[in-house]
Amino acid sequence: MNEALKTKWLWRFAIEDDALLKKVIVSKYGVNRFGWWSMRSFFAHSVGCWKSILSSLEVFKSFVRFDMRRVLFWHDTWCGVQPLKVQFPNLFRIARLRDATVHDVSSWNGTQHHWDITFTRSPNDW
Repeated sequence: MNEALKTKWLWRFAIEDDALLKKVIVSKYGVNRFGWWSMRSFFAHSVGCWKSILSSLEVFKSFVRFDMRRVLFWHDTWCGVQPLKVQFPNLFRIARLRDATVHDVSSWNGTQHHWDITFTRSPNDW
């Protein structure tokens, strides 16, 4: 029951932009680029209730399907259990568009899917 309630609050935070709860949390902790999640607080005096709700965030993300126009290719966890910048730090370092969305770097050619990831130099530049 507690996990279901935390999931409900995470969902409401993600979709209800005008909700008082979201305005209070955003003013206290800030928000990520697209406004889906609040930033985490690492201070001892933070609100325990919101910290508890955020502790369920990764589980919640694993059950949600995202609009790929709002998912950050390198920064969000959408392919695997960690962001791609953590899984492939050397590629992230030379990525030209570090804040690109999944939609920005993918395209369809008929029935084939293509990734259009650009780098500042060739990944195989020896």
